[in-house]
Amino acid sequence: MNPHTQHLDSLSPFTKALQNLATQNNTRSLQSYAHQGIFVRDTHNQLLINLASNDYLGLQTLWQDTIATFLQNASKDIAYLSASSSRLLSGDFPIFSQLESYIANLYGKDCLLFNSGYHANVGMIQSLAKLGKVLFVLDEYVHASVFDGISLARAHFKRFAHNDIQALQKLVARYHNDYDMLIIVAEGLYSMDGDFAPLHELVRIKKCYKNVYIYLDEAHSIGVCGDDGLGKAKELHLSQEIDFLILTFGKAISSVGACVVCHTQIKQYCINTARSLIYSTALPPINVAFSLQVFTALEQLAPYRTHLRALSTELISNLNTQRYKVLGQAHILGIVVGSNERALALAAHLRKYGIFAPAIRYPSVPKDTARVRICLNAALQFSHIHQLLESLHKAEI
Repeated sequence: MNPHTQHLDSLSPFTKALQNLATQNNTRSLQSYAHQGIFVRDTHNQLLINLASNDYLGLQTLWQDTIATFLQNASKDIAYLSASSSRLLSGDFPIFSQLESYIANLYGKDCLLFNSGYHANVGMIQSLAKLGKVLFVLDEYVHASVFDGISLARAHFKRFAHNDIQALQKLVARYHNDYDMLIIVAEGLYSMDGDFAPLHELVRIKKCYKNVYIYLDEAHSIGVCGDDGLGKAKELHLSQEIDFLILTFGKAISSVGACVVCHTQIKQYCINTARSLIYSTALPPINVAFSLQVFTALEQLAPYRTHLRALSTELISNLNTQRYKVLGQAHILGIVVGSNERALALAAHLRKYGIFAPAIRYPSVPKDTARVRICLNAALQFSHIHQLLESLHKAEI
């Protein structure tokens, strides 16, 4: 056989898979964007309002001078662009424990850093699954990294319909006697539907059983929710009832990394068992130092949160008067149009009017619920909201 033909044959499974995705209007590609404050500029030099960023407090725009000062004044002990080692070897710089201690004091528990929210969820789920007979009870809309952790750990799990407390109650009542631990997994603010978990109800269920725990991912609510910006559980005075609280730093904190807030014994256990922690080069110290600076300033960023809530209220109240099905209670909104084709068409329409809001398609969301997702941030102005509304009004989707 001709070596060239043999090479093409070896690639045929990939070609067929890509063709199958294309027939579903579900192929993805990488596109480069230059960032300019609240705008991005594409490769065709078109300037677009960026409504796809998770920089919810707008720090990359509003804090440009603060960031420049931070970089200019960075001391030699944090001015490393790589830790060059796992924390369990030589990569545990002093700034790591400083950030962990600061966050621990905020929540009255202990804290362990991870490289990202994905690392945190995969590592934590795998570690917890080793604790004997453990059942994870998952809201069906929790992040993909949770499901990946479940898969890698081959853990036992059940799913319940999104935010369906009655369905959750039935699962807990049915299975709690069969397991040593039953862990309810939810998100503070869901990334696709933009709604909050019913935390009071989750805590009420937990308190009915001795072996039920709550695992809460606050990736999209940390920095934004509460007067102090410490997330939804803290805002509702429920953080002490959350056994495993995941905070990520790549969104409102405008940095990189994540952590779990938990009991000290749990932290020590995870240091010894979380493979995503043990076998990864630690975070760059300079990023950890910047995360610490943001956390120390969170309470003073209340005006940013107030402005962001006002933008959200303005957009939600006006969208509800239009013909779209709109999901979301805060700064993440989904304009649901059904098919992948319609979502792509609406995203393309908005782009013509200078707005970057990509289509979100299956498997990121369930089939036939494709949407354009709007992510607001505190650097936007009301004029940008009105530009979006006018563009949506003109859409023929």
